[in-house]
Amino acid sequence: MQLSIIIVNYNVKYFLEQCLASVQLAVQGLEAEVYVVDNHSSDGSVAYLQALFPQVNFIALDHNPGFARANNLALARCRGRYVLFLNPDTIVAEDTFSKALAFMEAHTDAGALGIRMVDGSGRFLPESKRGFPTPWAALCKQLGLYRLFPNSAIMNHYYLGHLPPNNSHPVEVLAGAFMLVKKMVLDQVGSFDEQFFMYGEDIDLSYRITQAGYRNYYFASSTIIHFKGESTSRHSLQYVRVFYQAMQLFVTKHFKGTGAGLYRVMLYAGIGLRASIGTMSRLFTRKSQNLPMPPDVALKAEGWPAGMQLPVAMRVGEQRVVLHDAAAETFPSCCVLVVGNSLSLWAAIGKLESLGAHTPCWLHVANTRSMVMSSNKAAAGLAGEFCG
Repeated sequence: MQLSIIIVNYNVKYFLEQCLASVQLAVQGLEAEVYVVDNHSSDGSVAYLQALFPQVNFIALDHNPGFARANNLALARCRGRYVLFLNPDTIVAEDTFSKALAFMEAHTDAGALGIRMVDGSGRFLPESKRGFPTPWAALCKQLGLYRLFPNSAIMNHYYLGHLPPNNSHPVEVLAGAFMLVKKMVLDQVGSFDEQFFMYGEDIDLSYRITQAGYRNYYFASSTIIHFKGESTSRHSLQYVRVFYQAMQLFVTKHFKGTGAGLYRVMLYAGIGLRASIGTMSRLFTRKSQNLPMPPDVALKAEGWPAGMQLPVAMRVGEQRVVLHDAAAETFPSCCVLVVGNSLSLWAAIGKLESLGAHTPCWLHVANTRSMVMSSNKAAAGLAGEFCG
C-alpha cells in the first residue's frame, strides 16, 4: 500500500463531499486507502456520505475526542508506506498525491511534506510554510508585526516570509491541513500528541520529526485549496485562548529553564495585547457574520457539461437559493468552477487564483450533489446541496 489518507470531520459534510470527490480523482493510479473519522457530527455527515463513497472507510465516533485523538484512531488501521493527514475543507489537484510522493521518494532525508495552499478566494495561505514558534516569532505573530514586514526573516519567521512561496524548501513546521509523513517516521517519533485538543499538534509533530534528524519540506509544485473559515475565527477570544494554551503546552514539553520562562513572559505579553485589541475592536465593529447569501444567484459555470441544464436551486442551511444561468449576462453574481468534465482540478485551482479576488467562486466536483465556497477568512464558508 502506497498511501493512507486520514480526514477528520466535524459538521462540514458538503466540504467533505467535495474533498472526497477530489481525492477520488487524485488517487487514480495509486494504491491508496481513505479513512474518515467523524467526531460526532450533528449534520448527518456519515449517513449522507457513506452511500456516496462506499470505498471510503468511515469511523463514526459517539463523542468528539479532538483532532489529534481522531487521527490516531485511524492511524492504527493504516497500511500505507506514507500517511497523509488532510483537512475536510480542502480540494486537492489530480497530480497532488503523485507529485508529492515522487518528491518524498527522491528526498531520502525527508520525514514529512506540506504543500502550497490557497484559500477560497485564491489567495496564498502563509501557513503553508512556517518556522518554529520561538519566543520572538510567537510574539511577532501575536502582535501582528509579521504583517508589517511580510518578507522579513526576522519579523516574519513564523511564516518564513523570506522564502518564496513558489519554490520548494526545507522548512521547520508543516500545517496539519495537509501533512504527508513517512509511516516509518511516525513509528519512530510517534503521531499527534493527544494533549493538544486543537492547534499546536502539527507544530509539535513537526518539531519531533526534525529532532529525530529528518527534514520537513514545503512542496510548491502542486497547489490545493484550503477553504478556511470553517474553524474558530482568528479574531475571537476563544481562538486567542486556545492558541495560547497550545503554545504553553508546546513550551512546557520541549523547553526547559530560562528559555521556557522567557517564552511564557513573551507569550503572556502578546496574548494580553492581542486580547485587548480584539476586545476594543468588538466594541466598535459589528461581529463578523457568515457570508450573506442572496435569494437568487446568477451563475457563470465554467466546465459544466454542454447540453446539461444547471440545477434550478440549492439549499444553503434553511434557505432555498434560485440559480440562474448567466452565460449571456454581463455581470454574473459569481462563478461556478465545475471539475471533472472539461475542467481539471488543477485548472480550476488556477482559475480560482485568477478570478477569486474579483468574482466569488463556488466549486463543484462533477457527480456530487453540492457546491462550496469561502471568500472571507473572517467568516464561515458557504455550502449548499442542489435541489428542485
